[in-house]
Amino acid sequence: MNTIDMLAEAARIYAVWWQAHGSRPVTATELAEPVRAAADPDGRGRQYLAAKLRMLDGVRAAGFVLTRRPSVGRWSPGHYLLQRADAGDEPDRSGVSPPRVLVLAATDPARRIHAELETARRALERAARQMAALYPEILRIDAARDASIAAQEGGRE
Repeated sequence: MNTIDMLAEAARIYAVWWQAHGSRPVTATELAEPVRAAADPDGRGRQYLAAKLRMLDGVRAAGFVLTRRPSVGRWSPGHYLLQRADAGDEPDRSGVSPPRVLVLAATDPARRIHAELETARRALERAARQMAALYPEILRIDAARDASIAAQEGGRE
């Protein structure tokens, strides 16, 4: 999933989450059904949902940031907290991972791959234009070759 799609999906999930839970910390199993449906529209299950939430940990979108408070023990679940991420208002980060800021930069591998693919696409377009420009000449050479072969065959008979 590219960064733009991920941010759009996070914004959609965060809007539903805020309506259902506000800023109350919840575990993945405590999520309201509309939030589950937004995060896991295909109904893949609990593990998919937990992986999706871990992926969104620290992602800022639509004025919100989702943070994960790790579990206290080995078997207790982690809690997720959605907070408003206003410019002057930093969320409480006690016991949570720092937010990941997704920036499209030249160093971003997806951005670099996209730039390389765009360069290759342009090169192919140039080659196609050159071939199209040469096509009438190719047809003329083919016609001349056919005429030459016909003339040689006509001289042999």
